[in-house]
Amino acid sequence: MNIDHYTCPFSHLILSGRCGCQYGVKDCIAEKEFGTCMHESSSAECQSLYHHLRDNSDFVLKSHHQSSLSVGQQSKIKMGGLLALQEILSHSNDKGISNIIELVTLTKQTYGSFEKIPFSQLMPKISKFKFRDRS
Repeated sequence: MNIDHYTCPFSHLILSGRCGCQYGVKDCIAEKEFGTCMHESSSAECQSLYHHLRDNSDFVLKSHHQSSLSVGQQSKIKMGGLLALQEILSHSNDKGISNIIELVTLTKQTYGSFEKIPFSQLMPKISKFKFRDRS
């Protein structure tokens, strides 16, 4: 039996327990735990959303002309972007995302395409997001 796994750009958010996804699964090789997606088109949609968030976040992250980002910067874009979308689309201030693909689908249905997302409304939330609150 061959089970296909696809790349999940939000896998570390799922593994950390901050997010869930109906297609996200945890897998292990030796002692290394990683997350994958079980649905090819959902994986492609999530990757597309992440790339649009990434491409529009240079100013906020002060990462102009920077090809690679730190793990912290990537987390800021991913979690901050998802939380901002959830707040705008669902009027929810929850600190987690219960089903990423539902949010991705709602985003695409609402705006028609990821290019039409009002990124100027997302950037303040991405800018303020901190993965670990050190208080």
